[in-house]
Amino acid sequence: MTMDLQEEVALAGFAVGAGFGALARWSGFCLRGAVEDVLTTADAPRARGFLLAMVVALISVQALVLTGHLDLSKAVVLPSQLFWGGALLGGLLFGVGMVLTGGCGTRMLVLAAGGNLRSVVVFVVFAFVAYATIRGILAPARAALMAASSVDLAKQTMPLIAGVVVLVAALAFILWRPVATRHLIGSTLIGALVAAGYLVTGVLGRDDFDPTVVESLNATRGGGDSLIYLLTWTGSKINFGIAFIAGTLVGAALVAGLRHEFKLEGFERPADMLRYAGGGALMGVGGVLALGCTVGNGLTGIASLAPTSFIALPAMVLAAGATMKWRGRTRA
Repeated sequence: MTMDLQEEVALAGFAVGAGFGALARWSGFCLRGAVEDVLTTADAPRARGFLLAMVVALISVQALVLTGHLDLSKAVVLPSQLFWGGALLGGLLFGVGMVLTGGCGTRMLVLAAGGNLRSVVVFVVFAFVAYATIRGILAPARAALMAASSVDLAKQTMPLIAGVVVLVAALAFILWRPVATRHLIGSTLIGALVAAGYLVTGVLGRDDFDPTVVESLNATRGGGDSLIYLLTWTGSKINFGIAFIAGTLVGAALVAGLRHEFKLEGFERPADMLRYAGGGALMGVGGVLALGCTVGNGLTGIASLAPTSFIALPAMVLAAGATMKWRGRTRA
């Protein structure tokens, strides 16, 4: 029995997701944790780990582009227009949401794989609201915002300049102090998986008659598609995003099991559930407006030199930091 191209892409996407889930669980990879480290520790290990993954992703993806092995002209993160309003507002909403929930969309998957039922609730809300923003009741408002705050993108060098600045700044911060082995290995391999994801959709999935959507690591649309896929099993087709989500769960669960970390955890108070669900909803809306989550923008988007990501990622970081400061004051 032979597999068709769609099944091959899905299987490869599952493998990429499994690798990401395992590495993220093992290394503690998380942008929310990175922001927290910057605010609370001297050497910010998770921040330098995230930047290392970004640098590896940027170098590996652009190497594929420059050598002619990868064409990003139709990549999801590179639309013909810059939706600056969506990138800014979406990034801010996502940053607030990931602090309220304790992590971004991919982090929720990784935690859920270890028995965290709070993360299960958050991811379901996140996926539901994301899909509602793409195609459901929130879609008209999204379209109106995008139309009101879009700029045509001609051939320009600004994304390249921004990419070089990010690369130099990130390398300087990474080399400031030695990176712990766990973060060094985990982040390096996670960064390489961004290039692997693009090879799956942009090279393996290349078909002139039925092309695969050119994308890489991103939990936002994949989360929404996964929810619909489960609800309409017989009428849906699997894609890279759905397979990536499934693989992330399996990979993280394997590591959690091997390290004896599986433990059922739930909400302590009803108010906690409201906070987590609200944060998941903010991430769902924000992730769609910003064209991606922290991984979709911070790794895939930056590696693709996507102008939107150079707006969305700083907005996420600033909003997350401000929310942490605010929550710290309200608890004092």
